[in-house]
Amino acid sequence: MHTIVGEAVFIRLYDVGRSIDLNRVLSVLPGIRDRKFIRTKDTPPYIFIPETISLTIHHDFEKNPTSISKLELEIKLYEYGVISFIAKLNVKEFPLEQMHKIRKMEFRISESLLTIDKYLDSYYHKIYSQIEVFIDKTIYGFNPPEEENYACFCITNDVGDPYEFIKKHKEYLAAFLMGESPELNLHYSQVKSTLNYPFSFLKNDLVIFDLDRCLIIDPNQDYDDILLIVELANYQLLELRTLDHFLDESLDIAENDIRSIFFDRFKLWKKLNKRLGQLFRLRIDMEFILDNIENVSKIIGDYFLAQILTFLSDLFQLDKWTTSIRNRLNLLDNLYSTAKTSANERILLIVEILLGVVFTLEFILFLIEFLYLFI
Repeated sequence: MHTIVGEAVFIRLYDVGRSIDLNRVLSVLPGIRDRKFIRTKDTPPYIFIPETISLTIHHDFEKNPTSISKLELEIKLYEYGVISFIAKLNVKEFPLEQMHKIRKMEFRISESLLTIDKYLDSYYHKIYSQIEVFIDKTIYGFNPPEEENYACFCITNDVGDPYEFIKKHKEYLAAFLMGESPELNLHYSQVKSTLNYPFSFLKNDLVIFDLDRCLIIDPNQDYDDILLIVELANYQLLELRTLDHFLDESLDIAENDIRSIFFDRFKLWKKLNKRLGQLFRLRIDMEFILDNIENVSKIIGDYFLAQILTFLSDLFQLDKWTTSIRNRLNLLDNLYSTAKTSANERILLIVEILLGVVFTLEFILFLIEFLYLFI
């Protein structure tokens, strides 16, 4: 049985609102403002990283009879309304074929027995309760909040040629990356498609990504920049999913508004004017948000990290999410514009009918007066 040394890194992000007032957060949390990017590989001199406040918490597991000895939790608060939790479990002499069990293992933390997911959930509620008053929840706040999860399993001991290592353990690693049971007898095509896109910067390192987890082999322990790129790609996906969720609700409201055109036309007129005003502000707001999302970690050029970011963007289909959001925003705009046009046409028709009635009455009165003169 092959044993590994390294880290199991669990990344969880929550979208809690439109923005977080970082200046006011510093009054209640002992964090530091952070916008750094660790440049250890083929990285351009420019790269946009959203401003955050970060703090780090450490736990030791000396009483736990496992190969996992300690936990480091990094918490980041993004100014655009996202809270990120990155839990790093230190792994020593851990059986490779047992990696899929790490997420469900329980650890004694502060006198409580918790899995890593329950631990992250408890810390989220703890942090959120302290900063809730500093969050702008205008229209974008959901309860419970949208969230994204990603896991990175980092092997730092020398496994020889990483490609030969992957080849030797391909059945288990493919099932592991797919989140399937290792006992599942995967077809060769599934194994190949899962492991077929590795990235390497040096001869002894390798990274393979899947939708919810990735495997990093790096005896130099030089992968912090990759973890950050993974976090930022998930940050982008989370923001896009939150906007999509909001547009879902907005389209449901629009459907009810449009249906009401046949029932209460006076109220509809006032409602349409109000909705169109809200929609104008929403459109501007969403364009700024989409621009910020698209600019996060933008790397132009054939850089190693650019290749990884492009791959993750394609894997998460970020361009399709962005296009869908813009199309649905246009649909929302067209629905209310069409409804207002229809309402205007109805009002003009009513005015024309009233004018016709007035002219008809005047003509009748004229005839009555004319006939009265001859009687």
